Amino acid sequence: MDIGIDDFLNFAGRAAVALTLILALLAIARRIKQRVAGAGALALRDPAVAALVSNLVYVGVIALGVGTILPAVGVNLTAVVTALGVTGLAISLALQDVLRNFVAGIYVLLEKPFNIGDRIALRDLTGEVQGIELRTTLLRTSSGAQIIVPNSVLMTDIVTNRSLGDLQAYSISVCGDRQLGKDGLGAFAAMLQGRADVASEPEPEVLVESVEADKTTLRLRFHARQRSTVVPELVEEIESRVPGATVTARIEEA
Repeated sequence: MDIGIDDFLNFAGRAAVALTLILALLAIARRIKQRVAGAGALALRDPAVAALVSNLVYVGVIALGVGTILPAVGVNLTAVVTALGVTGLAISLALQDVLRNFVAGIYVLLEKPFNIGDRIALRDLTGEVQGIELRTTLLRTSSGAQIIVPNSVLMTDIVTNRSLGDLQAYSISVCGDRQLGKDGLGAFAAMLQGRADVASEPEPEVLVESVEADKTTLRLRFHARQRSTVVPELVEEIESRVPGATVTARIEEA
């Protein structure tokens, strides 16, 4: 009985040490990943490739660390590998979604159908790519919401990369007094037509969005080239022409 208790205490002690070391390993691997991602982005000048390298380094550090920690606490690696071989099918079935996302993540990072900073449309979502990990891709919508998309979805669904097109749809909302509805329609239409950096097709338009007792809201809708400076320039011009008006601009989702 004493031998059984001693064996249990010995096992519990080794398991506690192994768990502590593995948790420390995960923290160290995460820090190394962040350092590699930052240095890689500067050296490679390609965020996607830098993300791939940092993720592979992260996995490599964990694999090397686990392979070092387990023998140090008395675990027989040969026995572990044999056990994994026997139970490999069950594990692969249980983790098939994780493995599918992992493979899809490598595909996205290597093939680069989109890059960090691009705007993509997927199903009923549109957002800017904030990060590409091995299992998931992070999107930020125009409303500020963060969407986590499994990478396997990106391989099976139709993805539209709107940043690859020449034109992007924009809108500017102008909220002012009742006089804005009388003077603004023609003035803003002329403003859009007079800009060389505003596309003539699709034709820009100025619409009355709402009319209330003491205020009117107009919306300017137009297309311009990706990352054009026309939007902030138009906002500044409208604010100078209509003092006191509330002017907001956004990228159109559709």
